[in-house]
Amino acid sequence: MRTPFRITSTTLDVLEAFLASSGELHGFAVAKAAGKPTGSVYPILARLEQAQWLSSHWETENPHEGRPRRRFYELTVDGTAAAKTVLIERRGALPQRDVAPGSLFPKPSFKVVLRWGLTG
Repeated sequence: MRTPFRITSTTLDVLEAFLASSGELHGFAVAKAAGKPTGSVYPILARLEQAQWLSSHWETENPHEGRPRRRFYELTVDGTAAAKTVLIERRGALPQRDVAPGSLFPKPSFKVVLRWGLTG
């Protein structure tokens, strides 16, 4: 599949985070789920949004004191289809959608568990 931007392994990790989630994620949650630094993730989010793979909005409720407003991102319909195609082409499979009830973060896949060094 030809994409309007370069697809890196970090881009694939970001796309996996969105496909594994059950809805919108703020930028820091994407970085945490992808296991990448925010300095790498935010430029990718901007490229994905510019390509119309993502839509975003600022949180409307007042943020907690001492925390800036968060920007929430969600895959568009076209972005979801493109992300699935790219992930199947590049990684051979789609991430499992496995979210604990009431949790903002997706349950880590086995690959993420190995990368983060988590147990259990």
